[in-house]
Amino acid sequence: MTDTSVPPAPTSPPPPFAPGWAGAAMAINSIRQIPRPILLALVPEGHGSIVIDFRDLTYVWDTPIERFPTSPGVVQVGTHALDGDDRSLARGAVGLDPLLWMIGLHAFPGGLASWLRAGDKHRLKRWPDFDVLPHTPEQARVVKTLAKGLMTVEKLAKRAAVGDETARQVVNALSLMAALRRVESSTAAPMLPPSSADFQPIVKIGRHSTRRGG
Repeated sequence: MTDTSVPPAPTSPPPPFAPGWAGAAMAINSIRQIPRPILLALVPEGHGSIVIDFRDLTYVWDTPIERFPTSPGVVQVGTHALDGDDRSLARGAVGLDPLLWMIGLHAFPGGLASWLRAGDKHRLKRWPDFDVLPHTPEQARVVKTLAKGLMTVEKLAKRAAVGDETARQVVNALSLMAALRRVESSTAAPMLPPSSADFQPIVKIGRHSTRRGG
């Protein structure tokens, strides 16, 4: 006989993001829409801190892009408002595109980025520099196909002769790099709502704030 006087144990709320780069990608996409200068810090577990300066689209990280961790368990996200501070990052800063490319490729396994919608059409807006981007021949073919006109992800995959997942990964990466033109479809699936603030623990330190998520 079940004792109904004892309430069941509460279920833990879900994490704000799945483990990996999704939270970092969402933070990057959001911050790029803000005119106020902000530094973004990402800390993938076991790989040191990444500092991104959106004023000149550079970043500093001790880990070479060739050793990019594709599946980090946790990525902490923090921001720092510059408030008129015009100092740039250290001399070791490099162009941001390779980092955004790699994050975009691996942030949303099997799906579109949270700010994109199924049914939208995409076209290349600027050519990425493949001399600095780690890439496969299939990914390069998807980029070249995107230069030919507006198309959905499904049409892109078919024209580029790649799987849908490869096409989605490249679209996600180029979108994070602001290298895509997007035309919304009237019949597109609705965008995912933002995660509830209840599930986004943020720790503020001075002018810094840090979110734990992936």
